[in-house]
Amino acid sequence: MRTITAICFDVGDTLIAYRRPMRILLQDFFIERDEILNRDAIAEGLDAVNSRYRHLVEQVKTVEEERRMWLEVARDLLDLLLPRRRALYPALAQWFSEGWKHFKVFRDAVPTLKKLREGGYRLAVVSNWEPSLAVTLEHLGLRPYFEAVVVSSTEGIWKPDPRLFQIALDRLHVSPEQAVSVGDHVERDIKAAWDAGMQAILLDRFDDYPQFSPRVRNLSELSEWLRLHEQQREASSTAVSRDTSRTDTDH
Repeated sequence: MRTITAICFDVGDTLIAYRRPMRILLQDFFIERDEILNRDAIAEGLDAVNSRYRHLVEQVKTVEEERRMWLEVARDLLDLLLPRRRALYPALAQWFSEGWKHFKVFRDAVPTLKKLREGGYRLAVVSNWEPSLAVTLEHLGLRPYFEAVVVSSTEGIWKPDPRLFQIALDRLHVSPEQAVSVGDHVERDIKAAWDAGMQAILLDRFDDYPQFSPRVRNLSELSEWLRLHEQQREASSTAVSRDTSRTDTDH
């Protein structure tokens, strides 16, 4: 009998990533409106409003509240970068709200998710994200693969708090021992899952943690890891049974 029945995935840099750096994407936004802004200036502006964003995102729980948040962030950013074009803030807020347009899906994501679902695994997302994450996943064609999408802003709990994983386990109706977390961040996706009583696999796409275990370099390796894991558990269980049998015989 399979020991792992559910897999919880992180999203950013695990399933999807920005098509290009944010400062370049934003530069394109301004170019389309006949404004040329230096990329470094845009990066500095983004850094300057980041604390404001962090404060606001912890207070939003719905997509509508998120839209209002982006209006405030857009105003603040335009005040810094282009105050004479402050009237652009509704368009910039919409640009932020339609964030799914700025992401790409990793090539190994869909084949892996499809294979896991066909193999009977139950899948969930556990991510630090704005409330619109389910919308983003829908636009990118990923939402149908997941039974549950657990989002930090909606729940008011942020990784590395292990309670976010527990919410996903409850919605899948599985125990921690039956689930594994897959993500690219050691603290948020791995150690937090361990704290929740789950197993975890680091997705190390860029070979940043060559000594870390367990890890995979891409999602295509995940099915093989799961297969080997079950084989090892079965072999270990068989060995224990044999040892127990020998002990009983000796007595």
